[in-house]
Amino acid sequence: MGASLTLPTLAQGEEKLSFNLEVRPILSDNCFHCHGQDADQREADLRLDTLDGATSDLGGYAALVPGDPAESELYLRITSEFEDEQMPPPDSNRSLTDEQRETLRLWIEQGGEYDTHWAFVPPEKPEIDSSQVSPIDYFIGERLQKEGLDFAPSAAPGIWLRRASLDLTGLPPTIGDLNAFDGAVSTKGEKAFEEAVDRLLDSPHFGERLAADWMDASRYADTHGFNNDSSRSMWRWRDWVIDAFNANMPYDQFIKEQLAGDLLPDPSLEQLIATGFNRNHGINSEGGIIEEEYLVEYVADRVRTVSMVWLGLTAECARCHDHKYDPMTQEDYYRLFAFFNNVTEFGEDGRVANAVPMIASPTREQRAQLESLETSLKGITSSQERYLQGREITNGMIQDAGKRLESLGNSIPEPVWQIGFTDNAENEILELSCSDALSTTKGVIDNAFESSSEGPKVQIKADTIKLEEKTHAFTLAFWARPNENVSDNVPLISNSSFEAEPSSSNYGYGWNIRLVGGEIEIAFAKRYPAYAAILRTRSAKIRADEWRHVSVSFTGRKEDDNAYTPASRFRIHIDGEEVRTIVRHDGLQDFPKKMDRSTSFGSDYFSNGDQFEGSLDEIQQFDRALSPDEIRSLFEHQALSHIIAKAGRAEPVLQNADRLSQREQNRILSAYLIQYSDTEWQRLQSIRGRTINALLDLDRKIPTTMIMQESEERRDTFVLSRGQYDAHGERVDAGVPEDWIASWPKNAPKNRLGLAQWLTQPNQPLTARVVVNRFWQQFFGIGLVKTSEDFGIQSEYPSHPELLDWLAVEFQESGWDVKALLKRIALSRTYRQESRISTEMQRKDPENRLLARGPRLRLPAESIRDQALYISGLLDGQIGGPSVRPYQPEGFYDNTVVGANYPSTKWIESEGTDIYRRSLYTFWKRTVPHPLMTTFDTPDREVCSVRRSRTNTPIQALAVMNAPIFVESARALAEAILDSPSDSDSVNLARAFQLATGRNPDSQELDTLLSALEEMKDSFKNAPEEAEAYLMVGRRPSSEKHPEWKLAAYTTVMSLILNLDESLTKG
Repeated sequence: MGASLTLPTLAQGEEKLSFNLEVRPILSDNCFHCHGQDADQREADLRLDTLDGATSDLGGYAALVPGDPAESELYLRITSEFEDEQMPPPDSNRSLTDEQRETLRLWIEQGGEYDTHWAFVPPEKPEIDSSQVSPIDYFIGERLQKEGLDFAPSAAPGIWLRRASLDLTGLPPTIGDLNAFDGAVSTKGEKAFEEAVDRLLDSPHFGERLAADWMDASRYADTHGFNNDSSRSMWRWRDWVIDAFNANMPYDQFIKEQLAGDLLPDPSLEQLIATGFNRNHGINSEGGIIEEEYLVEYVADRVRTVSMVWLGLTAECARCHDHKYDPMTQEDYYRLFAFFNNVTEFGEDGRVANAVPMIASPTREQRAQLESLETSLKGITSSQERYLQGREITNGMIQDAGKRLESLGNSIPEPVWQIGFTDNAENEILELSCSDALSTTKGVIDNAFESSSEGPKVQIKADTIKLEEKTHAFTLAFWARPNENVSDNVPLISNSSFEAEPSSSNYGYGWNIRLVGGEIEIAFAKRYPAYAAILRTRSAKIRADEWRHVSVSFTGRKEDDNAYTPASRFRIHIDGEEVRTIVRHDGLQDFPKKMDRSTSFGSDYFSNGDQFEGSLDEIQQFDRALSPDEIRSLFEHQALSHIIAKAGRAEPVLQNADRLSQREQNRILSAYLIQYSDTEWQRLQSIRGRTINALLDLDRKIPTTMIMQESEERRDTFVLSRGQYDAHGERVDAGVPEDWIASWPKNAPKNRLGLAQWLTQPNQPLTARVVVNRFWQQFFGIGLVKTSEDFGIQSEYPSHPELLDWLAVEFQESGWDVKALLKRIALSRTYRQESRISTEMQRKDPENRLLARGPRLRLPAESIRDQALYISGLLDGQIGGPSVRPYQPEGFYDNTVVGANYPSTKWIESEGTDIYRRSLYTFWKRTVPHPLMTTFDTPDREVCSVRRSRTNTPIQALAVMNAPIFVESARALAEAILDSPSDSDSVNLARAFQLATGRNPDSQELDTLLSALEEMKDSFKNAPEEAEAYLMVGRRPSSEKHPEWKLAAYTTVMSLILNLDESLTKG
């Protein structure tokens, strides 16, 4: 209908309305809810979000007749006097102003044209003459000129430097920085500003400042959230973000590695850690939840986050139905959903530690130590092999090995029980599944149990396993020899029960020791696999037809432990030597100490389980964790008994020695050398022991990070009716809204890596705009698009659309260079303006959208605290590392945090200077964030947030005046000022004022400070006990170099300075 219409021409001098700027917002706010693209919610089968829909025949009339308001049902309804005809309906709580009605009338009269939403059109770089003015200032100045305005004067150099320092590093400049910059401006002019910005961009604190905003966007926390809200370890991902910004990683790579680092060819450890971005969501560990329901919630969170941070879209609004405003259909939503729906994760996980998938994440320093130790271990192993090489086994050596065997006899620990499959008394604790005789074969010492699928199921009777009473420590040791036809994953010893439903709270309860691909895997579980400690050896290499000794130890729980039992408490020794392990799950809660059921040998405890094909011998259990020396002696004693018996004593010995494997011959040689105290062999053994212990100790200190990992078997994705997890509709494949955003890149894979390529391709209309807008927001407090979280139909129109497009295209053309973008902004005349505001401008432009003045905004929560620590000299400037727990009000968690003794249910202050670390590193409990941070408007990070609110409340002033960290900072600043060379109160107060504000006080301000200082001196002289109490606030002892009354008086005035509006704002 609309295609055949002839549109009217404008009257002379009449300015044409902009559909995107002036008309669409009215329709979107008032009409699209009922007459938008959501067919399920659409009223009267009428669409007003498209031209075809608005001009469609409604039975002899149309909502929109271009050029004729009087014939347009839309206009007739919005101007009707009859309630039953009025639109929006009176009961909708929506209404139009007279000005809006006139806008719609004029729009219809001018032809009723529709335009594609501005954000869905790829940006184009406007051609400008930037030879005399920066592009930013060109577009800002052009708008100011239209408004009859001009730029404000430039801010004083010190004010600009403080502003730039806070925006680029989150920390103020020192007095030395301020004085040096003043001098540089005098001698170098504009070059001084550029050098200052370069210095700030090169600061290691730059990455911290940008990371602070990204923590909100990525919903970073140190706990899992939901009811239990237990601890997680994701700080290595947080440090990856800091490093990425400091290294000026191209932003398209920043997107790619976080979205799909695991899908890159041969990904590095850092690229795997980067994918923690998509694991930052909350994870539920509440018992009884429905697995699939929360798997859906986790994926939905990823879709919401990715859509908001890089597309600026509220995609979550299309989860239950078609989006009411944007063109996103429910099918579009679930096609995006499919990209993130293939992770090897569980719905219920993370009760006491990280959820899977996770990866060991050594820091750079730890990696260097690992590399050094691993190289040393290879070297010592080669040296030992060379030392033994060429030595022939003689009868005398075997005899001397026998002496070594005898000497070991006195150091063998006594087991609680043991089974050698020879003594009937031992076998009384065994149970057989049938009347068939126990199948035995030649073992390490006498007979061994021969396990096969054809023989009886063998179990040790219930309650035989004994644990150390208080700590539940134990050691279990045995010999195993697999047959050639052994399966890849088989049980050796097990009492884990898998007969319940996987959703049951005791599914997999118990423990088992398995042989998996030649490696030993142990699992101790309260519920498998989420609440289990599962470890697998890295290099045991247990081969067929070869006896190997295995011991598994648990070092025990400690009296002050919370519910978490770390996997690092378990030890696996192979042939008497502890081996390194891979932690596959680390979520064991308490310990599965109930042993009221039998334990199976060579088969799973439950029916129809797997069967070990091979032999087991000398199974022993100790009710404590044996020491490494005890385990070594136990192994060596049994190994030598076996080898000596195998070799025999008849001449010629060399023939009998041929019966021995190379491993067994080396064992004889080692026993011989030890028996005769061979100094070189002892030296090599000592070095080996120290190196292995150092490696093991380091392994146990290495943090883990939750990462993305694709499942080998792809999960199906369905459109979910009403967004409900079990209401499966049509199956969909991964994909993107190509028809209204951008087409899929040629040859890109249909996975997260392809999605990253789609987000960053040149014709993508959203990503670059969204990102540069958020960086602009960092500097000016509000983006060129105010709704930085929403670039969809409901978004605010850009205040400077051409500038936004110019910056977006330039950002891409620069190679997504973040530092170049920020440098351009910081050096612009727009940013360098002073922030004073007249009454007229306050009325005309209260939010500074026209940018006729510089930004004046309250500092973010992190900078308020960090600034106080920094200028007082208390700040511990360490970059990165585990999160810390600074001061927090006592009892803050009472009646709020879950009562169970999970990690993070108690706030235990950090030791040493960790309490003075930057706020970026404050432990973030998702359900109860640190109160100082939330007081100053940090979001709780339950979900992604890209725009903080900014409030002004009395409690904020009370916090800065009274919180221990600010009182202690004021005292430390007072001590530093009093320790300076000057004895003049005027000089001292001026110096403190300059530190906090970036400028010197004027005479009136200085007089006020001096008056306050004198008043406080008199007050504390007359009340010494108050001075003493005041100076005791905080952990750091107060200086004894100054009288208490004087230090207390100065501390009070320093607190006043830290509370100044100018101190708490940038501008």
